[in-house]
Amino acid sequence: MGRKRPEPINKESIFRPDEIFFSSTDLKGIILSGNDVFQRISKYSMEELLGSPHNIIRHPDMPKIVFKFLWDYIQSGKSIVAYVKNLAKDGSYYWVLATVIPIKDREGNIVEYISIRIKPTTDFFEKIPAVYEHLLHIEKEGGMEASYRALMDILKKLGYKSYDDFMKEILSAEVKDKLSLLKADIPSTKCENAYIKEIIIKLKQLEDLVDRLFSDISNFEELRKLFNEKSENIYRASDEIRLTALNSSIESIKLGSKGSVFSVISSEMRKNSEEEGRIISQMKVLIQKISENIREIVYTVSLSKIEIVMFSKFLNSLIESVSRQAVNERSEDMKNFVFLIQSSLDYFGKLSHIMEESIRLLEDLNKNMRKLKVLIEELEAVYFRGLIESGYLDRTNFPIIFNYVKDLVNKTKVDISGIENPLTKILNRSTATEETVNDIIGSLETINKDLEKILQN
Repeated sequence: MGRKRPEPINKESIFRPDEIFFSSTDLKGIILSGNDVFQRISKYSMEELLGSPHNIIRHPDMPKIVFKFLWDYIQSGKSIVAYVKNLAKDGSYYWVLATVIPIKDREGNIVEYISIRIKPTTDFFEKIPAVYEHLLHIEKEGGMEASYRALMDILKKLGYKSYDDFMKEILSAEVKDKLSLLKADIPSTKCENAYIKEIIIKLKQLEDLVDRLFSDISNFEELRKLFNEKSENIYRASDEIRLTALNSSIESIKLGSKGSVFSVISSEMRKNSEEEGRIISQMKVLIQKISENIREIVYTVSLSKIEIVMFSKFLNSLIESVSRQAVNERSEDMKNFVFLIQSSLDYFGKLSHIMEESIRLLEDLNKNMRKLKVLIEELEAVYFRGLIESGYLDRTNFPIIFNYVKDLVNKTKVDISGIENPLTKILNRSTATEETVNDIIGSLETINKDLEKILQN
């Protein structure tokens, strides 16, 4: 276009958290389509946007490493999520959480890219401007390789093994934060195309199912956080009991023959605490796998949520644009949405298996929890016997030792209860959750058939 790039100014181009905007580009990043929100926020006319490179809105505050990640992901056929600062025509800026999805033809070749953007509102985003400023400085000093290493170090310090893990968490968090705001639109005007109207109604029903699933999965996420907290407490308590058993054993040796009963009690405490530690270690492995599954499930559900909202807004724009001509003019966009629906079908098919596996893992976790409760009950009997026996002796440390074990046992019982109650709740809901996934798959299949009919007419 030969247009001079706008000079950045410290002014935000405002849009609301309930708004969503999108655009499609060819494989070289040339803009093929976009919605009215994109046009309004970027302050370009649609005529100026169409046919222009997407980097027309690139802000100089953005580190190049983010775009390298973006292109590496989408050119390999993977979707990517990233925080992006954009530049409007008047020099103002606007931050988005962008989800870029490669669109493929029936042969599996990438033909276009769709970018869906929402307003970032979470604590994750608050750290990003400073991180990007840091990366930009490193790029200027040491180039892209140095910027890549710096980004990986930052992610590692935040507890992420990869950018993949980070992007799945931020999309899930941003969608969850706006779950009540991002809603599929029901047409307010009369729709001449019965298929389109029917699809929008079905999209709304699909959205209700996805929101319900999101709520169920949030319980999984809360359990993961609870377990990570409580399991550390239980593990530390079992370690303390093991050390206390060692002290008890030393005390029993000092008593000679009088200490034989305490030697037996100490041995039982030690064996019990070691078994507790072993079970906790097994539970940690289970919860790690469950956590990985949850991250994948929440990411898929979050992605589906924004696709549904975007699709409903696109169809509503068709209704407002006047029927048949508008449908014909946007047929390529319609084909892209057919691909997205078909991709969602694939995602939820895989998700169904992941969900089944997660339920099995939760059942295994519950079995281990019951074993842990039995051990704690046995430990109660042991320290109670120790308190009784220590009452027959004068001037020993055993009352202090066994009262300390009593305190540890009581705290452990509270921690176990803290995990057990939400775990039971999730398992009781598991059948309903699996049914919701199956209902979503059925709904997607119906919408896919209706879309095919529109394209054939």
